[in-house]
Amino acid sequence: MKIAIVGGGVAAFEAATAARRQDAAAEITLYSREAVPPYRRPALSGMVAHELDESRFLIKDAAFYAQEGIVLRLGTEVAALNVAERTLELADGGDESFDQLVLATGARPFVPPVPGFDGAGVAVLRDYSDLEKLRARLAGGACRKAAVLGGGVLGLELAASLLECGVEVTVVEGAPVILPRNLDAEAGRAVMEYLKNVPNLGLCFGVSAVGWDGGKLALSDGTAVEADLCCVSAGVRANTKLAAEAGLPCGRGITVDEAMRVPGFDGIYAAGDAAECNGQGCGLYNTARAMGKTAGTNAAGGSAVFAPEATPVRLAVFGLKIFSAGDVSGAGEGGGDAANYRKLFYDATGRLCGAILMGNLSDALKLQSEIAR
Repeated sequence: MKIAIVGGGVAAFEAATAARRQDAAAEITLYSREAVPPYRRPALSGMVAHELDESRFLIKDAAFYAQEGIVLRLGTEVAALNVAERTLELADGGDESFDQLVLATGARPFVPPVPGFDGAGVAVLRDYSDLEKLRARLAGGACRKAAVLGGGVLGLELAASLLECGVEVTVVEGAPVILPRNLDAEAGRAVMEYLKNVPNLGLCFGVSAVGWDGGKLALSDGTAVEADLCCVSAGVRANTKLAAEAGLPCGRGITVDEAMRVPGFDGIYAAGDAAECNGQGCGLYNTARAMGKTAGTNAAGGSAVFAPEATPVRLAVFGLKIFSAGDVSGAGEGGGDAANYRKLFYDATGRLCGAILMGNLSDALKLQSEIAR
């Protein structure tokens, strides 16, 4: 049996290794347009300022794939999928056949349609090649001021790395408060007060970008941020082009069931940021891992079922440590400041359903386990 996996992220890696565990004899080939083996994508923002050893960046080194009998086709882009003939058309002109297929094509950064964003000085950070471009831009101190569009977890991590590189940073965020899906109003205010005291960090919340001229980011309130560089961290969109052009059902992602099968297309699966299960996209590293494992197991003849789990948010930037898990939309019990914050949230039956910790995170795993029960 020939199993083809298209993608180079954690979902593709998990699909390949799960397929190998399920079938020791299958021919497994992973096609990735990236030039490096599958890696821990969340590490990229920190690598702007600090190089990581391969053992901490790559999920497994190249020798692992040889040992497992998994063929890595790096720097190989799949241009088209022919479902009827069960073939992949490669961008270099070659064709490859398959019996079972896992599409783990990931996602691309969303760049808002702001005038000037198609010009120079705009950067994204989604894959390793983006990291290389950003490092080149920062080399030699050429960039002194940067704007980061997006105040979510990834935007804040990127802002922290840029500060470590000696760059003055202004974070621009459309929401009026920080991390509104992860923090309650009290915690959000505490974090905002803390961040106001971080040297060389500016905050513009409750505004949006309306223009970029290569040296200045114009904002919706009539002000502007001077910057040599504008980094956009405004979310992602699933890479569905390959699947959609082949006639596979797609919404915000490639439609799959709980076995990661594409309905109506025998032997074709999708996983990770490219997939949409029960109307929900992925967007989280651990969720992509679980999806990939399910897809790979089933592509190799198994019968796994994807069971989504609530994934907590952890953030450590600017000397600030944050943990948020579960439903934090209620009143909650507790409080504090950014250095020592603890608030627990309970549902109508008295069961713990959410938690926010800042500063001391020693109870994080215990609370996460209790919330998941």
